[in-house]
Amino acid sequence: MRVLYDHQAFRLGKYAGIPRYFTELISRYQSGNQITPIIPDMWSVTQDYRKLQHCPENITWNIRDKIVTLSLQMFHQNPSRLLDGAEYKTRKLLQKQDFDVFHPTWLESYFLKDIGKKPYVLTIHDLTCEKYPENTPKAVKFIKYTSEIIDDASRFIAISKSTKNDLVGYYDVDPELIDIVYHGSLFEKYLIPKRTDVSACHESRYLLYVGIRYPHKNFLHFVLSISSILRDGCKLICAGGGTFSQSEMDLFSTLGVSRQISQITVNDEQLISLYQNAIAFVYPSLNEGFGLPLLEAFSCGCPVLCSNTSSLPEIGGNAVLYFDPKNPVEISNAVYSVMDDERLIEHMISNGYNQLSEFSWDKCARDTMNVYQKTME
Repeated sequence: MRVLYDHQAFRLGKYAGIPRYFTELISRYQSGNQITPIIPDMWSVTQDYRKLQHCPENITWNIRDKIVTLSLQMFHQNPSRLLDGAEYKTRKLLQKQDFDVFHPTWLESYFLKDIGKKPYVLTIHDLTCEKYPENTPKAVKFIKYTSEIIDDASRFIAISKSTKNDLVGYYDVDPELIDIVYHGSLFEKYLIPKRTDVSACHESRYLLYVGIRYPHKNFLHFVLSISSILRDGCKLICAGGGTFSQSEMDLFSTLGVSRQISQITVNDEQLISLYQNAIAFVYPSLNEGFGLPLLEAFSCGCPVLCSNTSSLPEIGGNAVLYFDPKNPVEISNAVYSVMDDERLIEHMISNGYNQLSEFSWDKCARDTMNVYQKTME
């Protein structure tokens, strides 16, 4: 079976969850013999695309990399779509019709004019735009894209039961057309030793927050909720997500916690180390389609405190200490509960390893292949 993937996700950034998901799928199909993945030859800023080694690098790649870096630093804009010519290349592949199933990697509707009668599968990661349009950048545009392509899709992949329920609720999609396919951990490929000594987290005395800080991620409310804990000497490290905005720094200053909160840009190895030595990873988000950082934390033996909303209880199971993300007392109490309770920490770490065993990229690839086969029936 020949499956065509497009360029869209590979414009999202150097290290982003959605391109990593597709890279995990494509790399497994490249090494197998049941699916032949087809992807456009293109320059991409996304490191995961480059790991597929599909398109040889040339002298222009370094120049384009520098343009993206400068644009992000100066204007906070990613100009990849102006530099890669990728949509044109994908449309040429669509027009050739030399594939069995099309799996677009994002939700723009450009392909409708070229898809013909070929079936296509949509992966729905979350419906945050629909649930929190006032807090989501470009929500109106993304909702428009989804509305344009959803009616003619052959099947849908939802990455959690929660996302499936949202898809049915917001777009009235037939539940029989939706398959739930879970992700694996992005740290699967690393041989991370199991954590047996929990004393390091008490010595380092920091909480860990990972990823972007959009309004629905509830970051500022989280900081407000733990401000007294931070003033007592605990630190908060924010990995990834870009430098703090002026409004964030103003809030830190008002709360008297500026010296306790830091932001760093990290690679996988550095992030693993942060997870391994944190008191806990805290995920205060209001809505998640899956929650990949939970699996990352489980992989590293890091206790997880997170919201009791959307897909997070589904993915975290009994390995997580949950709180109401809108209740500051519950948030601070959850943090206090793991500050010095080694017995609780050991129990959470053990449960995290057990919960992690329920998820793998090999299973994700097999289940996704089954979805492709259903479109051919």
